[in-house]
Amino acid sequence: MMFYIKLAVRNFKKSLTNFAPFLLATTVMFAMTFIIANISFSNDLDKLAGAQYAKFMLIAGLVIVVFFSIIIVSYSYRFLLKQRTREFGLYNILGLNKRQISTISFWELVIAFSLTVITGTVVGLILSQFLFLVFTKIIGEAYFNLGISVFAIELSVITFFIIFCLLMCFAFFTIRKHSAISLLKDSSRGEREPRGRLFVAILSVLFLGTAYYMAITIKNPLVALMIFFIAALLVIIGTYLLYIGATIFVLKRQKANKAYYYKPEHFITTSSMLYRMKTNAVGLANITILVTMTFVTIATSVALFVGVQDVIKDLFPKNTDVKVFGSDIKQNTTKLDTFIKDNKLGNKSRLTYSSFSTSTDFQPDQAKHVKITTETSVTKDYAALLFVTRKDMIALGNTIPEVSDNQVLMYNLKSNRDVKTMDWYGEKLSVIKASGKLKNLPNPYNVYITVVKDDQELIKLTDLFNKSNVIKSKDGSTRSQTIIINTDTLFNLSEKNQAILLAKENDTVRVSTKTDVSKMMNGITGGFLFIGFLLGMTFILGAALIIYYKQISEGAEDKRSYRILQEIGLTKKEVKQVIDSQVLIVFFMPIVVSIIHFSAAFLMIDKLIKLFGVSNTSIIAKVSIITIAIISIIYYLIYRKTSKIYYRIVER
Repeated sequence: MMFYIKLAVRNFKKSLTNFAPFLLATTVMFAMTFIIANISFSNDLDKLAGAQYAKFMLIAGLVIVVFFSIIIVSYSYRFLLKQRTREFGLYNILGLNKRQISTISFWELVIAFSLTVITGTVVGLILSQFLFLVFTKIIGEAYFNLGISVFAIELSVITFFIIFCLLMCFAFFTIRKHSAISLLKDSSRGEREPRGRLFVAILSVLFLGTAYYMAITIKNPLVALMIFFIAALLVIIGTYLLYIGATIFVLKRQKANKAYYYKPEHFITTSSMLYRMKTNAVGLANITILVTMTFVTIATSVALFVGVQDVIKDLFPKNTDVKVFGSDIKQNTTKLDTFIKDNKLGNKSRLTYSSFSTSTDFQPDQAKHVKITTETSVTKDYAALLFVTRKDMIALGNTIPEVSDNQVLMYNLKSNRDVKTMDWYGEKLSVIKASGKLKNLPNPYNVYITVVKDDQELIKLTDLFNKSNVIKSKDGSTRSQTIIINTDTLFNLSEKNQAILLAKENDTVRVSTKTDVSKMMNGITGGFLFIGFLLGMTFILGAALIIYYKQISEGAEDKRSYRILQEIGLTKKEVKQVIDSQVLIVFFMPIVVSIIHFSAAFLMIDKLIKLFGVSNTSIIAKVSIITIAIISIIYYLIYRKTSKIYYRIVER
């Protein structure tokens, strides 16, 4: 037994260059898993007022990281095993049987597992403290002490023990499957030229076209949420088929075009890419999917976090909102005045308004008529209507035109819908389209601000709704769905006074503060942002590893081919041009396809973010463009670094 252990240790030392990328991948993924687990299951997380909303997202992110750990570590070990097969073949020829070779491989993985756990735990402990500081800063908390979760360590070790067991099974299967001669030749074995499959190419267009159509045409955010994962699955399948089928089909057509093909720069590049496109296709598809996922996770999480800050600002013109609700505006005002007087708040800096809101299913875009009904359907476009009086809007500091009876001013603040008339439960209302920024009116969602003449008109519209929504039960009894009128007063209060009001709210008086709502929303969006960055880092790391492995393996395969080209007459400069052409195509095809995927998904992402009340598309677009630019720069730096390795291998 000691013989095999010593041999495994010696192999590690002598082949450290081959083992290093694999150890880097396992250590980083272990550390990432431990960091998220340590924060998720630490008792200190429960001490953060805003963090309970983020715990679910942290655990969901942990599941995703574990899943991608399996993929990235397996991909890395497959490459390492291919590099080691020649060595295993030599062992077989020198007298070691396959069982003994498998034993050596087993101890190598034991050593790798031990190094991964030790190094990953140390790195994870250090980084988890730093990232916890970042996390608490994002969600707006001031508690920075993160303890060590024993359960997180156990969970990470068990997870990677299972992953390494899978690697051992794969290694044993590979060694037992091949003979000594095949093991010697396996590392240099190339792929056969694939057949051009028009059917696969057409299928890729259908899958991607369907996903793009779903992303572009869906209007309702709830529907977008339900079909997002279906569309994502179609894109993943379509991407693999695109590279496996469509790229090969295009290369076959280029080869059939003699005027294009029989030129040195095209002949060599096309032949080389076509010859091993089967391997390239899977690798390029993996890179494309990982880069696209990086775009989506980072852009969505950042846009959501930034947009929600804008929503909170709109929702709270002042830092405290005291709401009284009932069926009569005068009674509401009396209750509100009594509540304020009892708590000795006075009338300083006070903004008061009455309103009611409802959601409705609108007719298709550019409709000239809106009918308000009691039907609700997530398959139709929708928006909320907020009714408020002209008097209250002026009191809030707005300049509002005159409004007549049976007439409303409609501010389409977050939509371009052109509404001419409104049928409000039999009451015909003419609609005057208004524009401009409104002051001091909370407006967090896709709301149409509908201004009516006075309190009497507001009460009349609520009465029409309530009378029209009487529901008969099977036993003959009736009940009604009613709209309640809200009367809000906005204050700027000290934290002490806010705490007093929060302690005294009751069934008819609700108090909400900007601080509490910010903590709640930051707990949700901050956790999403934190996980988004960690997942983005994971995806870009996976893409970088795949690119690195592709460069090494393709460099080794191309070395002999380019040496032969130089021997038959091509100059070094011409060979360099051919290499540049091929490398540029292989490297920048994934980033271009990823940008196309993300562009098609943008409208769906915009709808999903609107579920959180963020309807400022310009913010989402700006964040998306910045994200694409930053990730593209990182991708280019990876290309520059790994292409040097490729050139160095080819030029030896």
